[in-house]
Amino acid sequence: MTEYSPAQATSLKKLSGDLGVQNLSIDPKATIAAMDKRYSFSSTRVALAALKKAYPACKEFAEESAKRRAQFQAIDQSQTPTPRQAEQYVKWEDVISFRDEHRDELTDVEYLLLCLYTMIEPVRADFTPMKIVGRKPKTLADGMNYLIVRSKSMEFLFHAFKTHNTHGDVQRLVPKPLERVIRQWLETRQGQEYLLQDESGAPWQAQRIGATVRRIFQRFHGLDTGITMLRHSYSTFVNKGQLPLADLKKTAGRMMHGILMNQQYRFLELE
Repeated sequence: MTEYSPAQATSLKKLSGDLGVQNLSIDPKATIAAMDKRYSFSSTRVALAALKKAYPACKEFAEESAKRRAQFQAIDQSQTPTPRQAEQYVKWEDVISFRDEHRDELTDVEYLLLCLYTMIEPVRADFTPMKIVGRKPKTLADGMNYLIVRSKSMEFLFHAFKTHNTHGDVQRLVPKPLERVIRQWLETRQGQEYLLQDESGAPWQAQRIGATVRRIFQRFHGLDTGITMLRHSYSTFVNKGQLPLADLKKTAGRMMHGILMNQQYRFLELE
């Protein structure tokens, strides 16, 4: 079964409604035209990603995505939010305040999710499927992440995530504040196999995490703020005051090396 992000699933549903068809690959040109009519250029990236995922045999969607790749990259490197992103943006400091001030109004799972995405650097929807284990398995299952629960510590073991081919398996010690939240969550769920699972015992779908986070912000602030925006917010917060990416690239290029090498040349203690 193909899994889509909430935004991807929504784009497929809306395009099907616009065109009055279920199979959007029947007339790829009409689908692309409908996509361009409905979405801003930058937002078509999500729709094209969904179309490629839903119809891998349709070369037109792949070709259109490849044709727009340079423009998408230019938008990313400009580090400028789209009007919609600016509208839905929440400062990181406000996210933390919101989490703490509304604790009594949040359900247990809502509070857990906000803690998972604010008490460590926010990942994607990688907390599902996340199996609870007592030690690192000798063999890691495809498509599975793990929460290693020891008597005095916890670790996340990320094995299935978008950039695994680049980063490999990632183990992260759970900070104590988040560990306390997770232990409290699990205390009332003895025998639970996964960190997040439904009534039948199956792990949540990734879309459910994103949809739940968005519902939290919609309910309290009327904002369609999801996981991706939380990642934008955190990155904006921790990189505040740094030079824009375009300037870093320009400086590095003039020194005839890359951005990473340029940063390695910095003496932080002498700044």
